[in-house]
Amino acid sequence: MKLRAAAIAVLSFVGMVDSLYLSLKRGAGPIPCTITGGCNDVLYSAYSELAGIPISWFGLAFYTVALSFAVFAGFGQTRSLAWIFWPAAAAFAISMGLVGIQAFVLRAYCEYCLLSAGLVTAIFLLTPRPRRAQPA
Repeated sequence: MKLRAAAIAVLSFVGMVDSLYLSLKRGAGPIPCTITGGCNDVLYSAYSELAGIPISWFGLAFYTVALSFAVFAGFGQTRSLAWIFWPAAAAFAISMGLVGIQAFVLRAYCEYCLLSAGLVTAIFLLTPRPRRAQPA
């Protein structure tokens, strides 16, 4: 269990760095995009904000929560790792939707966004599933 918590913590930390970079860099000019070449198209599109808040800030919040619960699990709070499941499931669904928008609507890809989608997927797959209540 501690290995799983450590893996989720490392993935969450990388996600925090990625999200924070995008959050701070956005609006400060073009974002360097050497692999995919479409970062600015994606990050300045109509799909990059929700209620005026850049989506990268929501990603930062998710990664912060996931890192916190993973650290708690690493220090013996074993149930806290299961608390990541539903936020990770929501983040996974949202990430897949955003990748779909990149592929089919914008036809441009952001390497930072794809990294985040991969990290969210890995966190979701590593998170233990909630157990069903046993009938009495």
